Amino acid sequence: MTALEMQTRHGEVCPLDTTLKILVGKWKSIILCRLTAGELRFTELLNTLPGCTRRMLALQLQELSQDQIIIKTVDLTASPIKTSYRLTALGTSLIPIIQAMDAWGATYIKTLSSN
Repeated sequence: MTALEMQTRHGEVCPLDTTLKILVGKWKSIILCRLTAGELRFTELLNTLPGCTRRMLALQLQELSQDQIIIKTVDLTASPIKTSYRLTALGTSLIPIIQAMDAWGATYIKTLSSN
């Protein structure tokens, strides 16, 4: 189910649920963070995600692509074939949201750790 299809999960339009569906996934947030620096090849992404399997990365990338957050480019003229990923305009618009969530998380951790 794509994020757009999730918009009425509670029987009403819920933009927050749509946004969360895009970001929820063990590796999605870190994939998006990695892609903020620019286009990366599949193997480059995989090498920055210790513990993530090739299959899991492929699934997470597929979901982000279906939600139109990233775009996959395949260069058939390269040898071996070059597959790379980059943020779409919609994906780029998520960057401030991700940064705000990161800042909130840091404050949350700091607050609870000092208790």
